[in-house]
Amino acid sequence: MNKKFKTINKANALALSAAILLGVSTPACALEKNKEERNITKVNLKSNNSSYVLSNSKTNPKVLDSPISVPSDFQLSKDNWDGSPNYTISMDMWYGANGDVWKLYENGKLVHEVKLVNNSPNAQHGEVKFTNKSNGTYKYTAELINAAGVKKSKNTIVHEVTKNYTPIDVPLPESVSGQPAVGYTVLDENANDFEWAVFISNPNKNYIWQGSSFSLWGMSFDTDNEITSVSNADSFKQNGKNVIINVKQDERLLPYDTTRIFVVKGKKRSSKAPTNFKSNLIRGDISYPTFASLPSSFTKNKPDLNEKDLIANKDDYYNPKVKVNTGNKLMYNNPASDTQLIIPMPKKMPVPINGVNGLRIWMPSKYLAMGIGTGTEYFGLNPNFMVGLSIKENFTCGLAPLESGYTENIVTVDGEKWSWPIQKKHPDGPFQQEKGNFNEIKKQYPDYFADSAKHENYVTLKTGEPDDPSYVHAAMSSYMSLTMTREFLYAIPNNNFSGALKEAKDPWAEFVLVDNAYNRGVYGLLQRKLFTEHRDKLINSPDINKEFNLSGFANHIENIQNVIKAMDSETENFYDANITWDDMENYFKELRLYYGRNVPTDVDWNAMKADVKKAYNVLSKHWGGGHVSLRYDFLTLLRVCEKHLPKNKQPAPSGASWIEQVNSANNIH
Repeated sequence: MNKKFKTINKANALALSAAILLGVSTPACALEKNKEERNITKVNLKSNNSSYVLSNSKTNPKVLDSPISVPSDFQLSKDNWDGSPNYTISMDMWYGANGDVWKLYENGKLVHEVKLVNNSPNAQHGEVKFTNKSNGTYKYTAELINAAGVKKSKNTIVHEVTKNYTPIDVPLPESVSGQPAVGYTVLDENANDFEWAVFISNPNKNYIWQGSSFSLWGMSFDTDNEITSVSNADSFKQNGKNVIINVKQDERLLPYDTTRIFVVKGKKRSSKAPTNFKSNLIRGDISYPTFASLPSSFTKNKPDLNEKDLIANKDDYYNPKVKVNTGNKLMYNNPASDTQLIIPMPKKMPVPINGVNGLRIWMPSKYLAMGIGTGTEYFGLNPNFMVGLSIKENFTCGLAPLESGYTENIVTVDGEKWSWPIQKKHPDGPFQQEKGNFNEIKKQYPDYFADSAKHENYVTLKTGEPDDPSYVHAAMSSYMSLTMTREFLYAIPNNNFSGALKEAKDPWAEFVLVDNAYNRGVYGLLQRKLFTEHRDKLINSPDINKEFNLSGFANHIENIQNVIKAMDSETENFYDANITWDDMENYFKELRLYYGRNVPTDVDWNAMKADVKKAYNVLSKHWGGGHVSLRYDFLTLLRVCEKHLPKNKQPAPSGASWIEQVNSANNIH
């Protein structure tokens, strides 16, 4: 055997042995070859998720005598461009001073450091094969190092893995309501680094109240560790312990049976587990009034129900003397009574309303009062505001003296004839809610509206006469329309609507802004840039309406404002009516429209009605047994209903159109 050939083979063996001793994650390097060996030899080592191949085509016999210089230029390349989790990153130098060490960096982190055999000036090649990489974006750079110095790769390789369909098991509950499920599980962890699967999920397979879908910006959690990367997300931000993950724009809706999983990697700074996982719904810092409930002794289906289970303080319950002070608020944060439905009825407005002098406020139907009572109990809007809105939109709660020139629908009140200028059968109902607006609330409040819900069945009055129960559903729908407008303003992040209201000097601020958005459109209000460019002026103005001319069509704000003031000043005349059990049955038929997805079920609904009937029988004794009072008793009966109904009456808006509208509004600067 040729001695020279034997010596070089021994060198090859020693180099290979050294490479193997470096461990399974270390690639073998290009090995020296005798110039007499013409074929390229490759050495392969494999680990669980990557393999390495390095080679040289031949050896220059003068290499050992050459002066040392910094490694020559080299390039990185990859063999896959379709998002596969399996790919190869290659290093190639075509000619020049070789390196002794190759370092490969992934997202700025050293992931491979490999000793090479210097075969200058021949070509030098190395590659790392990755398999089953998690979805995410990976940026690769490299360095070649020898005794003379360091040479960085001329280029950066970016590989985005999008097609790793290997499921990651995360611990999900069977169902959720109100908020999506959030949490994490550990994928990999050592003394220095960790990899978690952080998730946000709608695990519901079928309809659940407040669980058909969730609209979200993302999620957050707290950790003492340093987060270095989050895959599958639009972006992430760590501020101290708090980590915010933003989902991709086209993944902001969580429909049934949908889970978003983010692979979170980081540096260990603590052994403590992450905490305080929260979803970040597309919903602002909005609040609703909390009203009184039934006495603690009340329980559902109580066989021996008595008056004390319904009335905590009888003197307060039946007290006819109340002081109305809604405080110019859009929301009913300061009710005149915890248990009574208070609707003041000024007999003569001190200022013109809708151009009518001497307008009288009235309640045309007990069913409208029941609808207003229900809407306020559910969504917290000031009932005085709703009365004013009905007058402004369709004269629903307003009577015009005959000398005003109005002659429609003559009615007699306290022995005096009045005109009631309402358009009873107007398709947009007593509050003038248009079809397009109804279709939006139907999409964004799927809990309250079945897919089959139509404008004419929820908004339009059947007859418009005082005995028409459809006033109930018309009032409820309009309450929801205003609530959607209010939620919309609060939900736009760039506006910080809640922050502006907290600082505003105008006590009517929320009323003025929401009413203008409702009357003229949210986008019209946003174009004025009140929450951005003119924010300081908005906050410091004592009269936002006057300052920015927000009155709306035909003095919309001033008319409603004056009605609220007059109703707040009323001390003697309050609406009341007798409610029979037949009236309650009619009311239940209208209310059932808003629970059209079989939650509650028919069995549960009938159990609710049976409970209300027991309460009705107890309360009617005070009035002689044939009826109860709308003013004094209706809210109590409604609160018996609520014990059987879904607890959260203000579900977060959700759906594709909600996400699109808030996102569009957020881009108005």
